[in-house]
Amino acid sequence: MRILTADDVRACVDMPTAIDALREAFAALSSDQATVPIRLGLETPHGVSLFMPAHLKQAGHAGAKVVSVNPGNATRGIPVIHGVVLMLDVTTGRPIALMDGTWLTALRTGAVGGLAADLMAREDAHTVALFGAGVQARTQLEALRCVRDIREVRVVSSSGDSADRLVAELTGVVAARVDDPDVAIAGADVIVAATNSSTPVFDGSRVEPGTHVTGVGSYTPEMREVDAALVTRARVIVDQREAVMEEAGDLIGPIREGIVSEDVMVGEIGDVVLGRVEGRTSRDEITFFKSVGNAVQDVAVAARVLSVADADGRGLVVEM
Repeated sequence: MRILTADDVRACVDMPTAIDALREAFAALSSDQATVPIRLGLETPHGVSLFMPAHLKQAGHAGAKVVSVNPGNATRGIPVIHGVVLMLDVTTGRPIALMDGTWLTALRTGAVGGLAADLMAREDAHTVALFGAGVQARTQLEALRCVRDIREVRVVSSSGDSADRLVAELTGVVAARVDDPDVAIAGADVIVAATNSSTPVFDGSRVEPGTHVTGVGSYTPEMREVDAALVTRARVIVDQREAVMEEAGDLIGPIREGIVSEDVMVGEIGDVVLGRVEGRTSRDEITFFKSVGNAVQDVAVAARVLSVADADGRGLVVEM
């Protein structure tokens, strides 16, 4: 079995490769070429650990991720998210690789945001309002810059210091910390919500026509980064309907309250990749992509990592 560290994973896959891997993975998911049980959550007083298996049938890849989300880690100076990915030989069931899942999770979550923007944002999108300033926010922005010519970034964070640090890191764009959400979204072409907030981080009624919104932070029925006002105004695409109806408070809430029905979800991102559903139908349409995360992302990106690692001899090979 090959053991791969975070440095190995980083060396084996970049953001454009991850976006390409997810394009194929979500097409497989929406065409019944993937088996993805709803993930199992184990809650503790300090956070939640998620167990996420997947099998990409046509590609012949199988594996599982275990990822923990412990918000209190931020005060400890360590990542909020930790994880590992185990890859399996589909024929024998033999474990063939164990790799760091912390960076892989950040990478694949950013990549799905980039894929959604590529399919749903206007071609001339240049200005981003970025809610959040952690690892997830960074990879979301990296992916956006792979698919659109981003020139201005407005960073909003409940911790002003983290926004300042992110702004200081950014090059090649005009970047600024913005404390007022209304100011941040005014004139924004893309809005990204990548926080752990339980309440909406901006006013959806103030989102301007033609804006694309990506929400990746909320992952429980009680969490809502995006409000019902945005949901009622937007063309909504999700990563997987079943998972969203289990975990995405941004949509579960308005549906339970009778504000919208499940039909508000016009399709999955895989449907857009396959050409079954349009990501955007007009220049002035507001689009909203909601992702709670899916194990096909982890297995698809991990398979790319493992392919390069095998070819280059990276990592440590051990007998179990």
